[in-house]
Amino acid sequence: MKHKVKLSSKYQIVIPKEARKSMHLEAGDKLVVEGSGNKLVLWKPPKDYADYMAGLHKEVWSGTKVGKYISSLRREWEKAKK
Repeated sequence: MKHKVKLSSKYQIVIPKEARKSMHLEAGDKLVVEGSGNKLVLWKPPKDYADYMAGLHKEVWSGTKVGKYISSLRREWEKAKK
C-alpha cells in the first residue's frame, strides 16, 4: 500500500484512511518516527515491550540450556577481564 501525502506548513501529514485502518490507529495513539536518508518510517509501538519480545526467536534457542550458556559467557567475560 503506497500513498502520497502532502506536508503542511506546520510539518504535519494526514495518514490515509486505509493505512489507519490496517494499523488500527486511533486519535491520540503514539507512533515512533524513524528517518534515514530519504526514508521516513512510522510504526505503532507495542503496549508492553516485554510481552512483545517474549518468545522472540525461540527457534534459535531451542535445545539450548540457557542457564549453562549464560554461565559459560560469564566465565569468558571473567577471563577476558584478567
